[in-house]
Amino acid sequence: MNQDDATALVDEIEAAWNSHDMSRFAACFAADADFVNVAGAWWHGRKEIEERHAASHAGRFKNSTMSLELAAFKEVGPEIGVMHVRWQLDGHGESGPRRTTETRRGIWSWTVSRHDGELEIVSSHNTDVLSPSPGSAPRSG
Repeated sequence: MNQDDATALVDEIEAAWNSHDMSRFAACFAADADFVNVAGAWWHGRKEIEERHAASHAGRFKNSTMSLELAAFKEVGPEIGVMHVRWQLDGHGESGPRRTTETRRGIWSWTVSRHDGELEIVSSHNTDVLSPSPGSAPRSG
């Protein structure tokens, strides 16, 4: 597991989101993954992650684009890593904690493991950045 693997996973999530292909998006998650969204909803398993995202992409996210940047990656055990991903979301309907259509930014934390040779997300927690303060952004690397 290395930075190139992590970057490839970030790129795949971004491509899946921007093509609004939630089957492709969900394929990046383990079958038994957990996903906590920006509102604190906790979804269990790839199937629910796909269904919930497909519903939002049929509505408020149907015209959205998301830009992702790997901010930090750390291998914490054999074939287990923690990633922090900065994101920016544009072109969306009213969403997020502030119920806005303005550009949103946030940090997405993933715990990843290797399965069948590929990285997959086993746990995901997404957070909107509401008011950046000095030192609030994770350091690169």
